[in-house]
Amino acid sequence: MVWNAVAVSCAAAVPPPTYESHPTPPRSSSPSLTPEPSSSSLSPAAQPFQPRIMVQWQPPPDGFVKLNFDGSLYNDGSGRASIGGVIRDCRGRVLIAFAERTEHTTVGIVEAQALIRGLQLARYYFLGGLGMVAEGDDRVLVRLLRAEDTYTRIPLDMQQEIITLLGQFPACQVQHIFREGNQVADALCHAAYQQQGVWVGAVALPGAVVEKVEDDAYGVKHERICKPKPPRCDSSIQSLPRWCLEARKLTTTC
Repeated sequence: MVWNAVAVSCAAAVPPPTYESHPTPPRSSSPSLTPEPSSSSLSPAAQPFQPRIMVQWQPPPDGFVKLNFDGSLYNDGSGRASIGGVIRDCRGRVLIAFAERTEHTTVGIVEAQALIRGLQLARYYFLGGLGMVAEGDDRVLVRLLRAEDTYTRIPLDMQQEIITLLGQFPACQVQHIFREGNQVADALCHAAYQQQGVWVGAVALPGAVVEKVEDDAYGVKHERICKPKPPRCDSSIQSLPRWCLEARKLTTTC
């Protein structure tokens, strides 16, 4: 049977990434010596106020592991491209991490390669008895796998491979996180250009990666600067039926 998209869900409620919005501080009641500019005096290039959004990585719930994945490529003629990812438990401890160079292609394919590699390693190291939360900053890929959009940047066989791998876990969920909350995977991508490898546990991880792991463990929040993007227009998009992976009761807890 051929699936064009997959919606994945978990038996337990998986908390989404934490985003905090900070509104504009209240104005002072005292008079201002500097007159406020009128709308007619503002520059045409002036952007409307964008709220501050704080992004924080969240560990998975008991009985789940979380894979954060990322892909990186340079369009400077160097041909550099890499994938990276980290699998952590409900306490934020590193179980598996990887950093590998790959063929220079498109960003969509590189991101999907990182997800596939992470899921393969999770299965290889016998983590298949736990639920899986796969989290990345490629919104297009996440929306495709959640059957929220039909727009894709990857070939169908790669999409089917991801669906097959996700189906090997008793429960799973694919979710998006802003890149500011995906810094461990990003650091592993960059580390791949100097030191490729697969690490079991946090021992011998590159120093730059360890710093990001510790930030996440301590709950450090990162500010995201919102940049409005023009909407994508695609008249060919049609809604697809969603299907869920049936989750069995998890007997192993973290």
